[in-house]
Amino acid sequence: MALANGGEDRMDDSSSGRTSLADSASLTNSSLRSGTSSQSIHTNDGTIRVFNFTTSEFERFHPNMLCEEICNTMCRQLGIAPIAQLLYGIREHSTSRRPSPLVRLDLTWCLPGERLNCQLVYCFRMRFRVPELDSQLELIDGRSHKFLYRQMRYDMRTEQIPEIRYPEHKDKSTGLAVMDMLIDDQEQSEDQQAMRSIEKLYKLYLPPSLWRAHSFFVGSKIREVFRNLKANSLSVERLKWHYVHQVSHLAPTYMTEQFTCTVQYLPNEEVARGSGSIGTSPAHSTSSLSSSGSTNTLSTLTTNTNSVGLGGSGKKAKRRSTSGGIDVYVRVFPHDSLEPGLKVARVTSEATLKWILVGAVEGIFMISKINDTSVRLEIVGLPKGYEMQFQTEKEMKSFISYLGIYIRLSSKWMQDLCHSYRTPSLEELSSLHCHGPIGGAYSLMKLHEKGDKCGSYIVRECDREYNIYYIDINTKIMAKKTDQERCKTETFRIVRKDSQWKLSYNNGEHVLNSLHEVAHIIQADSPDRYRIPASTYDKPPLLLLLLPKNLKAKKTDLQLSEVELQRRNPQIFNPRTDLQWYPDSISLSDDGMMFTMRGDWIQQSPVKDVSVTMKMLKSDGNFMEFFRLAQTWSLIQSPQFLKLYGLTLADPYTMVMEYSRYGPLNKFLHSTPNVTLHSLLDLMHGLVRGMHYLEDNKIIHNYIRCSNLYVTKYDPNTNVLDAKISDPGYPRPFRESDSPWIPVKYYRNLQAAKTDQFAQLWAFATTIYEIFSRCKEDLSTLRQEQLLRQKNLDGNILKMLDQDICPAPIFETIMDGWSDDETKRFSHHDIFSRLNTIKDEILPNYMPPPEIATNGTGDEAVFDRSDLAFLPFPRSNMLMVIPLTSECRVIYNMENMIGRGHYGTVYKGHLEFNDKDQPREQVAIKMLNTMQVSTDFHREIGIMRTLSHPNIVKFKYWAEKSHCIIMEYLQSGSFDIYLRFTAPNLNNPRLVSFALDIANGMKYLSDMGLIHRDLAARNILVDHNGDGDCVKISDFGLAQFANSDGYYYAKSKRDIPIRWYSPEAISTCRFSSYSDVWSYGVTLFEMFSRGEEPNLVPLQTSQEDFLNRLQSGERLNRPASCPDFIYDLMQLCWHATPRSRPSFAAIVDIITKEVATKVTHPTDGHQSSTNQPADAE
Repeated sequence: MALANGGEDRMDDSSSGRTSLADSASLTNSSLRSGTSSQSIHTNDGTIRVFNFTTSEFERFHPNMLCEEICNTMCRQLGIAPIAQLLYGIREHSTSRRPSPLVRLDLTWCLPGERLNCQLVYCFRMRFRVPELDSQLELIDGRSHKFLYRQMRYDMRTEQIPEIRYPEHKDKSTGLAVMDMLIDDQEQSEDQQAMRSIEKLYKLYLPPSLWRAHSFFVGSKIREVFRNLKANSLSVERLKWHYVHQVSHLAPTYMTEQFTCTVQYLPNEEVARGSGSIGTSPAHSTSSLSSSGSTNTLSTLTTNTNSVGLGGSGKKAKRRSTSGGIDVYVRVFPHDSLEPGLKVARVTSEATLKWILVGAVEGIFMISKINDTSVRLEIVGLPKGYEMQFQTEKEMKSFISYLGIYIRLSSKWMQDLCHSYRTPSLEELSSLHCHGPIGGAYSLMKLHEKGDKCGSYIVRECDREYNIYYIDINTKIMAKKTDQERCKTETFRIVRKDSQWKLSYNNGEHVLNSLHEVAHIIQADSPDRYRIPASTYDKPPLLLLLLPKNLKAKKTDLQLSEVELQRRNPQIFNPRTDLQWYPDSISLSDDGMMFTMRGDWIQQSPVKDVSVTMKMLKSDGNFMEFFRLAQTWSLIQSPQFLKLYGLTLADPYTMVMEYSRYGPLNKFLHSTPNVTLHSLLDLMHGLVRGMHYLEDNKIIHNYIRCSNLYVTKYDPNTNVLDAKISDPGYPRPFRESDSPWIPVKYYRNLQAAKTDQFAQLWAFATTIYEIFSRCKEDLSTLRQEQLLRQKNLDGNILKMLDQDICPAPIFETIMDGWSDDETKRFSHHDIFSRLNTIKDEILPNYMPPPEIATNGTGDEAVFDRSDLAFLPFPRSNMLMVIPLTSECRVIYNMENMIGRGHYGTVYKGHLEFNDKDQPREQVAIKMLNTMQVSTDFHREIGIMRTLSHPNIVKFKYWAEKSHCIIMEYLQSGSFDIYLRFTAPNLNNPRLVSFALDIANGMKYLSDMGLIHRDLAARNILVDHNGDGDCVKISDFGLAQFANSDGYYYAKSKRDIPIRWYSPEAISTCRFSSYSDVWSYGVTLFEMFSRGEEPNLVPLQTSQEDFLNRLQSGERLNRPASCPDFIYDLMQLCWHATPRSRPSFAAIVDIITKEVATKVTHPTDGHQSSTNQPADAE
């Protein structure tokens, strides 16, 4: 895109009324068919003409149709899935004779509820760019990826992609033209190939400017390259993928819209300076906590963004506002960019634009129309909103539609942003109390969240077919009056025709007049019906297509300076968005009431996250005591103390403190004995300054000691050693172990020392003693009798230190601190003089004698996470971080649980790599229950690391300390839920395909000598991509390798799933590949019954009854609609004699031979034909 004024000259070439290259080429090119001449395009026949890139023909529509209705019709015609429909829109075509050429072509988009103009010519285009376009779009919808190729090649031929224009990209343009030729050549029929040669038509594939400039030279070269590649060409599908991949990388702003408007001010326009750190003018320090609003604070970002094609060419636009406004560019930076959100930049002649964040997209909750060219955005953080004035009404409408749909596709799918221009389909969904195509898994989750009542139901659109709806309804109460009581959810298919609803139920079809009637005709244990409507706060993953699946790591070397962090007032943190913590670092504080752990303060601006120490109050702690501690610590404004950055005011209550990289001083000195005397003197200098600060401000700390000093800097080469005083912790009574830091006069009443401000000077002296003794002795182990005995010997509570390690003036300072005369205990002037004298007398590189003995505290005690089960540890909704290797770590939230079993819980999370160029990757984290035997954990890891098969879930990493296994994440989830919620739309060919997937995976395991022992639909995951679904076997917690005879004998009877187990496994605990075959047969029953639980008829009364009936020959009944050969296969799998059951290799052969032509996946993830049901929803 160019500037609003100067850009039209660049677009006039393709909008001058002449026949475009694609139109002329279509006369001979079968892949660009056109039955419409250039002249007839502009003939007004009273219809709406919309150009279709896949056929190069103009589709005609009735003039009364709304824009959204035309889009919907085009999507149906092209086979585009309903979930992808919002990615598309309609704008004016490049050949349209537009009445207002001042409006850029790319800003002529129509609103969903708008009627189109018969005088103009339009085109149907993909408008929104999904993150990781070349890979993710194909997974979302295969047909959309094919359409995008057609759109891109049209734009390339007509030179509508400014970032790939001649002459800068001559070679790239030529390469894309050759790829285009190869695709057309392969898509021709034999008859078409005989009639014409693509090689001879090469000039039709080249952009006009390239052909005009190099017609003599380029012809022979392009033909030669075409011939060479044709001999060993890739498939058509791979060629199209490479074409989309090339264009998306050469034109990173393709399908990114940039607007020009006038605003009255620029929020937070000042630009942060400095390359290494960022600092802002500090606010005046106060003694109370204040919220910085970290997630909504406006910030400024300077980027070296090349503005080619996005209106930033450097030409200054005309001033359009008479009120002295500011002309700006406006652009939405997507969620996978460094700092996403709505931004503005001054229209300037500078090559580098300064983009300023107006607000996060999710913080924009309304657009109000002021007049035909002006709007006001209501944004969190801007109390008076933000007004924008556009040059024309068409530009304003384009902006409204772009921002509104972007928000729907990224945060609030059910929200209409501008009430002046409503979306008809959203209004209809609201009136019907119906959800969009949210998918079955999300519907099930929402039913559970809303109480899981019998009679509750959700109606939703199908995500694969148009005019198809589903009702998910809780029909039965299972396990009544037990801890396991729950509702059974059933799903039924509804076909909408005009104003009526056709329900498939009880082997019949019922035509009803409302969805209310549909819900009541379905029988349930409760007569009441509870309709759960859609909400603007729903976040179904299927619909939020503009949220990146794999977030990019923050790529920056900028960090907040220490000065800036010290100057900031403490703030209120949102634990969900501002913080993440490391479970492996957790420890219980000495006060016994707070957990301490390492964490990160997540920065919303483009700077590095800040490492922090988090102190979390136990769930049985006193909040008021916690708050008083935080309030006191917020008053301290000194660099000698660990900074309180802020706290959370929601459970878990947490103080967020400055992070100490090297930990407590006592442990540091113990593990680093050769610290120079010079470093210790500097350390003491800082401690003296801290004590002077406490004295000046009349603050009683009560916990001055080496274990509460934290080392923040250490460099042995420069003798730098800094330690800071931490907070005194949750109030607790003094114990005898505190005696060395308490004046002896309080030994009979230790608590009385808490109110004596001179008592901490005694503690200061003991702390100096610890420092210069290098913490070689743990003083907390000394009893009062020992201290008093030593005091009676030489007047000091501890033995004198050798002058080689503690200069005499230092020990003199220590003795002053232990003096019974309180006035002599501390004089910072005297201490500073002594320190300076000592420094002048010794060499900077003075080293203490190496033979210092140490029997101190040793390494920091490891806190076992299993202990949390016995402690009141608050449930946290903060992000948690587990380091895996030197290259990556995994981040997850306990709220994102996707499964729970007897042996562990599975969460969704993502891998974050140290290599910032490598995007984040979504993963599943299996967190084993820490009570489980560690050998089970190691066995499962050992097994999974050896597995590699398309139908086995991929193992990625593991973390021993956290007892977790990291696996690939499959968005479609568990197979048992998939079966139940896609039951009305699952046909037998698709299920047979899944059966073959499972058999192939189990054959692979059997060939390796591995017995799964827990094969069931619940332990199978569904992998969805643009070309259909497949299934993968997971959960190897019970898996074992067979012995030389092919068996594994279980040593203990755990809670076993007997309904999936073979009789010999239940009775004798003997497992083999044949017992897995039995489980496979039960899994087939689950599949072809569409998720029914495998129960005998009548229902078994006990485990013993179940086993007896199996041994007497009873088997599961044949599911309705189950093919004959599948039930025959089930019966073979359930043979009483294990070795009479077929092997998995035989099962693969049986299925393949029986339906070899029917088990292949369709080429797309949905059905375009209305005569056949879709394979899966």
